[in-house]
Amino acid sequence: MYTDPRSTSRSIATSGRMRGRVRALLVLAMVSTLAFCIGAVDAITVPATARAEPAPPRDSFYDVPADLAHLDPGAIVRTRSVQVKSLGLFHINADAWQIAYRTSGQHREPDMAVTTVMVPRGTKPTKLLSFQSAADATLRVCNPSYQLTKMAPAGVDLSTPAGPLLFDIAPDEVLFAALGLREGWAVTMPDHGGIENRFLTPHQPGYAVLDGIRAVEHFRPANVTRSSPVTMWGYSDGGIVSSWAAEEQPTYAPELTQIKGAAMGAVERDLPASLKDVNGSLIGGFIPIGLGAIGKDSAQFARAIDKYLTPNGKARVDATHDHCLIQNIMSNLWLDYRNDFLTAPLDTVLEDPVVRKAIRERGITGRAPRMPLYVYNGVTDEISPIAGEDKLVHSYCAGGTSVVYRREQFPPNPVPQLNSPHVVVAVTGAAAAFNWVKDRMNGVPAQAGCDTKTVPATLLDPGALSTLGGAFGTILSMIAGAPVKP
Repeated sequence: MYTDPRSTSRSIATSGRMRGRVRALLVLAMVSTLAFCIGAVDAITVPATARAEPAPPRDSFYDVPADLAHLDPGAIVRTRSVQVKSLGLFHINADAWQIAYRTSGQHREPDMAVTTVMVPRGTKPTKLLSFQSAADATLRVCNPSYQLTKMAPAGVDLSTPAGPLLFDIAPDEVLFAALGLREGWAVTMPDHGGIENRFLTPHQPGYAVLDGIRAVEHFRPANVTRSSPVTMWGYSDGGIVSSWAAEEQPTYAPELTQIKGAAMGAVERDLPASLKDVNGSLIGGFIPIGLGAIGKDSAQFARAIDKYLTPNGKARVDATHDHCLIQNIMSNLWLDYRNDFLTAPLDTVLEDPVVRKAIRERGITGRAPRMPLYVYNGVTDEISPIAGEDKLVHSYCAGGTSVVYRREQFPPNPVPQLNSPHVVVAVTGAAAAFNWVKDRMNGVPAQAGCDTKTVPATLLDPGALSTLGGAFGTILSMIAGAPVKP
């Protein structure tokens, strides 16, 4: 049963001034994210037509060495100093590098990835936050290593076939990652899709994250070591990736016992439910994005799904390989797979043996992480349905994992054609997630067992508002050019 956030706010914040502050910040979070989504309607919409995938910009830093297979997972291939920016506009005044390192592909074959590492200027961190940003795309220019260092101002670039809207999520989410810099931690943001820039691949992104942690521990300027406390955090695609890393750690990187926990939001591991719930919504473009990403992993899947796509559907799926998330979403606003996209009902498509196998490989595995987890998800989330998140948490709890699970009711009764609860909770749920991460970093013991609660909004939790204020403070520091540090 839904509880009005205003009544909860009155019970928690007894003064009228605090009540107003809570409501104002909730409204601010909602309005800002809705402006992001609804404002897209007025921007450039590019027709979904098939074309060749744009080649990545020439950069020898990403070249795979001939002896990659002889390197251990996590071994450093090369490094370079970089300047990190948010939104392509504001410099983050922190020391930063990029590390190319050896990792593993889906089947543990040799692979390479790049991570962007930030350290508060003039400090020697003793803790490491691995922040998995959402990419939701299959191009190098959509990954954090490019988006944080080379993206054009505001993400508008008319010079590349991948444009004009090159903007992805990392330039926004770096504001959350920078909360770690304000604590004095080192922060790493991996390109978790590997050198082939994959999305929704099983196992592989977990390997990329864990090997990224290994690589940073080998990198002396970061000042963290094998004994330094580590935490992980990610939302949406970043949440999926963090869940794979947590599941893979016991067998792939058993020595990384210093990982104190992982916070993950909107972990879409029930893809059939996601496809159905996001259909017809403002961000319905995730349907062709997801199908295209799985098709990049598997030619067999691509051939199988092709049988069920109309010519328009094929063109839309193909076009997602050419662009980053925002342009793909805008090119497919309110996409409905029942209208000139699929030639058969979705349930029929999902029963195809090849399709069913690929979907199952990306679903809930039944493996339980050994590290404690904080999981959060909107009750009305249209791309990470709450029932799927419930199943995932139940699986983890049944396996003995310590889980704090928060089901966020805000925003209630959304109109999916007009706003995105998924985007709203990315903002309103972040502060409580970070506070949980901070407790793990500071040695506060995780609870035993599982704690599941349905709450109006975790933004009402003690300390959440001040943490969110810290994120806004980071923005002001960037604008002023001040160092982002404690």
